[in-house]
Amino acid sequence: MSNSTRRGFIQSALGAGAAVGAGSLVSAAASSAGAAGITAPDGELLNTKGMPYRQDDPRWGKKLMWDRKEVIKVAREFNDETRAEAESLLYPYRDGNNIANEGCMLSCLAMVLKLLAPAAKPSWTPATLNRAAQDAYYYSRSGLSMVTLYPDLVSEMSEGHVGLAMAQDYLPGVKGWRRVYANTSPLLRAYRSLTPAQRSNYLVMIKTGTYDDTASSHYALLHPNSEQSPDEADALLLDPAEPRSHKGDWTMTDSAKWIGQEPQIKRDWRNAGIQPTQIGGAWVFSRWDPATGAPLIGPLVQSWSQQLAAG
Repeated sequence: MSNSTRRGFIQSALGAGAAVGAGSLVSAAASSAGAAGITAPDGELLNTKGMPYRQDDPRWGKKLMWDRKEVIKVAREFNDETRAEAESLLYPYRDGNNIANEGCMLSCLAMVLKLLAPAAKPSWTPATLNRAAQDAYYYSRSGLSMVTLYPDLVSEMSEGHVGLAMAQDYLPGVKGWRRVYANTSPLLRAYRSLTPAQRSNYLVMIKTGTYDDTASSHYALLHPNSEQSPDEADALLLDPAEPRSHKGDWTMTDSAKWIGQEPQIKRDWRNAGIQPTQIGGAWVFSRWDPATGAPLIGPLVQSWSQQLAAG
């Protein structure tokens, strides 16, 4: 019998294809947290062992997100794009549009799922999330997408137990928009003014680089267990671009220097006037309480309101 709903299709595709079903996450989360949901116990820090997920990790780095030849073919044959228009859709990486080259946001979302729903079996990684997203048609190698407008991949994969709670875009390099930094954004200041224990139910993904996401933007997580002052601009990160050989703290400046070795990124940042500690956006992902249908971000909202009131 064919599935009559998108949800039915996704559950079937995930169960049969990716070996990662949303149900596995829900059942694991429920068994580990009981009736209280998946709220972290008071004072229990998020377990960042093995983090960050590096996007170039050999376990998944070479797995394709998009096949540029297929994307160009589909764009030309079915969307009537010119060759130049079709070719502009994806950057021509020599070794392909794989997780190592394109997967910084994917790796961040996999970290969000792993950190906020650690009991999921099998564990969420960039590889499992890439496969699940493709099977659910969030994106495909040919560029085909069949999602409804702006659904949340994290929420769908976790049956709503983890999801986007708030989001902000700061339009870096766009004329008329002032620069925003980790120490000037009220939302990031609010998050960083809380103790690691107070923020154990949510994570913040930030965007650095250009507003254009073709090649010169980047995504990373603010380190959830950092005790930096909110006045410090050079925030500590869990960064998918951090080299696997690196040990110790990794900051926004470190990230900018590392990814800025790519000539196009260096050129685009310079042309747009992007600063190493500048941010282009912030996304708060939180555990949600099924009983209330609300994200568990009370302390963050209170802190944010104080930061906004302070101007």
